[in-house]
Amino acid sequence: MPAFAPADPFAAAPAPLYAAREVRLVIDDKLVSDDEVGRKSGGKFAIAAIAAAIVGVALGWFVGSTVRERQIYDLVLADAQDIYKTANAATATIEEAQRLIDQALKAAAPAPGKTVEVDFKALDELRKLEKPFPADAFSRKYYRAFGPGVVDSLFTYYNNTNILWGKIGSLSAKATSPAAKENLIRAAKAAGDIASTDYGCVPFKDGDNFGCGLVSVSKNSEGKLAVVTRGGSYPKEAYAGQDLSAKASDYVIMVDKGRSNEVLGAQTKDFQSYARELMEAKLLADQTVEIQGRLIKELGNLAKLESLN
Repeated sequence: MPAFAPADPFAAAPAPLYAAREVRLVIDDKLVSDDEVGRKSGGKFAIAAIAAAIVGVALGWFVGSTVRERQIYDLVLADAQDIYKTANAATATIEEAQRLIDQALKAAAPAPGKTVEVDFKALDELRKLEKPFPADAFSRKYYRAFGPGVVDSLFTYYNNTNILWGKIGSLSAKATSPAAKENLIRAAKAAGDIASTDYGCVPFKDGDNFGCGLVSVSKNSEGKLAVVTRGGSYPKEAYAGQDLSAKASDYVIMVDKGRSNEVLGAQTKDFQSYARELMEAKLLADQTVEIQGRLIKELGNLAKLESLN
């Protein structure tokens, strides 16, 4: 009888037959190691930190930009108010200059039956007027709130005022000394005489040649001409192509004063220079006052704006 090995209770059991096994997937946070959890959490934290940093930078830029814009706006507003005050304060002075220039020009303008004069009182008052604002009144300002038209008008106004006060200084200099005054009075009288007098040329025959003598000519209500001299008044006939060989002195050839100004106006040189500068000053003053009115209105609208702060 064959021998059997003794049974060993500790021996391995015979290999079981292969059978179908059930496989289960267990999802349990406890089955994930601590190291794995750390890696995943660290990644999420890094992404959140970067996102927060980007938002912070964007927010900081926005806030800083807004603050800067407000600061610039406040500077623009302050400058608009300052320029408005300067222009508004200058109004009375510039309008007074305009008035005095008009007064002096009226006295100097020739007219029938009127004496041409130099208004020294107006010139003296002009000389006493101080320029209404300093040279740097409109420099180093913020003009972002001003339209291009306002900026152009502002600097035209500034330049006109400077030129106008230059003209005022030049006009005043013509009457500062007694000699200058006397020359101007004499020139004004000559200018008045020329303006109120018509001139003609009475022809004469000298052998085979003809000449002409300059005379003053008057015209009566009937339109008849007469030569006026110290010895009296002598009637003449206007020359219109008549034969001068017989009685040349019976006629008078009228003189165009405009074309003869270089000769007739020799004694009026100082006055003509004065009158010309007066006209230039009037044009400047009128233009400056007109620009000033528009500027004050436009700048006043800006000056009424409120600060953002």
